[in-house]
Order: sequence, then structure tokens, then C-alpha cells
Amino acid sequence: MGNYGELYRFEIKKIMKNRLTVAMLIVTVLFILIEAFIPKLYLSKEMEDAQKVLDGTVIDDALLQEMYPKLISNGTVWTADNAMYEKIADMEDGILPDGANLSDYSADELYKERKSAIMAMMQEDNLTERELQWWKNENSKIDTPFTYRYCQGTINLAQGMSLTLMCIMLISALCLSTVFTIEHRQRTDQIVISCRNGRRKTFFLKIAAGLSVVIGCCLVSVALLALLIAILYGMDGLGAAVQLELPLSAYSFTMGQFIIVQMLVMITAAVLFATFAMAMSEVVKNSLAVMGIMVGLFIFSQLELIPPRFRVLAQIKAMLPSNQISIWSLMEHRLVGFGGHYVTAYVAAPVIYILISVFLIVIGKIAYDRFQVTGR
Repeated sequence: MGNYGELYRFEIKKIMKNRLTVAMLIVTVLFILIEAFIPKLYLSKEMEDAQKVLDGTVIDDALLQEMYPKLISNGTVWTADNAMYEKIADMEDGILPDGANLSDYSADELYKERKSAIMAMMQEDNLTERELQWWKNENSKIDTPFTYRYCQGTINLAQGMSLTLMCIMLISALCLSTVFTIEHRQRTDQIVISCRNGRRKTFFLKIAAGLSVVIGCCLVSVALLALLIAILYGMDGLGAAVQLELPLSAYSFTMGQFIIVQMLVMITAAVLFATFAMAMSEVVKNSLAVMGIMVGLFIFSQLELIPPRFRVLAQIKAMLPSNQISIWSLMEHRLVGFGGHYVTAYVAAPVIYILISVFLIVIGKIAYDRFQVTGR
């Protein structure tokens, strides 16, 4: 038990050679391939070239007045003559009320409507006056009028992060929940605990091995997705404002900055998934129960069950990893107050995930030590 490096490598090999792990890695690669290739089925070379024509053009009155006469059915029918305006019309449609006629609005009216719509959303979410002031300052950092950028690849990458996180959750639930329970099932735990340093060091080495596997899977999965998208669509538009995809977001992020935020959330969420799977399986001594809890929570996070008026519950749900990494989280404007200051969920969530992970490790260690004394 003195050779910790050898034991650490042994635990990693044991996880990676598990048939469930191999199966989940294959499934993850297949999901990533599907996520990367499916948008290509809906994006012809002609459409892609058309979307690049106006790259770098300011979305002002001159552009809108050029676009309006070429719209068909209020921007719902696209031909070779007007396809270049599709993304711009989609952005305008995302700002205006349902059924509004796009051509009735000038650029100035469009951007004023955007501010009004954002304010209405924030009031619906029960933001306080101090939060509204915070967002007023943040929104002032966003340059208007917007500059159109072709960013199909970066949008696909940002959207694909949600599927990647789901795969990481399944790897954690299916492959790490047996790290401790297999010893109890095979009755080898007493052998391990009787060795020198078997009680304390073994537990933390198993945790470290599990975390290494899931973080490694996370990084490799994102790298594979990014590589495929870069080959298929290119990575243009990293400097584009997120408002081109979600115009009612008040965040002053570029697409590149948002993808970095997603990576931070994904890594800390992976740590949370891994520690929950390993520590809770040691507490309940049942890997299937842990799998069910994790999958159930993931499904629950996708359901719209909590009205905005229940602010605390709605905010907790919004900060679950699957919601926090979604591109739609850019529309979540509820802040987290701490020490008289406010931070966004993108700052608070990773910290909360790590704190919960540390707490789970402590609980798991207590359960691990106690079982060795009372488990038989």
C-alpha cells in the first residue's frame, strides 16, 4: 500500500477496463458524431455561403432597409435572393413580440424593443432593484448596433456542450458508482482495509482515479466535438456577440468567452457528478440507486415545472449543471448575492459544485470508515 502511484494507476485501469465504461465511451463518440454531423444535413453549401456574405456588416437602418423589401412572408420563406438575411431576420424576430411585422421597425426601434423585452423578462423573474441596476451596468457594455458575424460553427459547439455533459453524467452514473460497491459485493473490502494505509489512502486514491477518468473523458469529448465542428463548419465567429443567437441576453459575452465559461462549468460539473456517484454509492451501498437518482435529477432539470414566481426554487433548478451549461442559460438573469455583492450564476455555480463535491467526499469517507467496523 506504500506505492500510491501504482495503486492510483491500477484504479484507473480497473475503471477503464470495465465493460460499461468501454460501452459508454463508444456511445459518447457516436453521440458526438451525430451532434456534429446532423446540422450539416440542414445546411447546404449555398446556404452556408449566403450566410457569410454579410459577415462584418453592422445591423443598422441601412441594412434593415435593404433587407425588408426582399423578405417573403415576413421572413419565413428563403430563396437564393434573400438567404443572406436569414440570421438577421431570425435575430429581429427573437426581439419583437409574436406576430409583429419586421418591416415596421427601424434599427433604433428594434434596439429599444430589445431593452424593453429584457426588462419585462427580468421583472417576471422577480429581480430586485439592485439586480436590475447591476444588469443595467452590464448591458451598457454591449455595443449596439450589433455587428453581424457568421458563427455557425461556434454556435454548434456551444449547443453541443449540453449533449457532451449528458454523456459525462452517464459515464459517472454507470461507471463510477461501482468503484466502491464492487468491493462490498465481492467481499474484498476487508482485505483492502487490513493492509497498511488501506483505510485512508485507498479511499482518496479511488476518488482521485474516478475524478481523473471523468475529467479526462470530459476534455477528450469536447476536443473531439470541437475538432469535428472546426472541420465541418469552421470556427469563425468566436468574437461574435452572443446576442446574434440569443438577442434577449443581457450578458456582454462573445461566443468564444461563453464557450470558455461552458468549459469551466462542464469540468466542475464533471467533478460533482463523479464525487456524487462514488461517495453516495458508498453511503447507500447500492450503485443502481445512485444511477437512478442521477438520471432522475437530469431528467427533472429538463422539465418546466417551477413557475418563475417561486424564485428560490426556480433559481436552484436553473443552476443544475444541465441547465447551467445550456446556451439558453444566457437568458437566466437571476443573480446570486454574497456579502453585499452580486455575481452571476456562471460564477456561483462552479464554486457551489466544488463545495458540494468536497462535502460529498467527507460524507463518503465517514461512511467508508464506519462500514469497515460495522458492515459485517
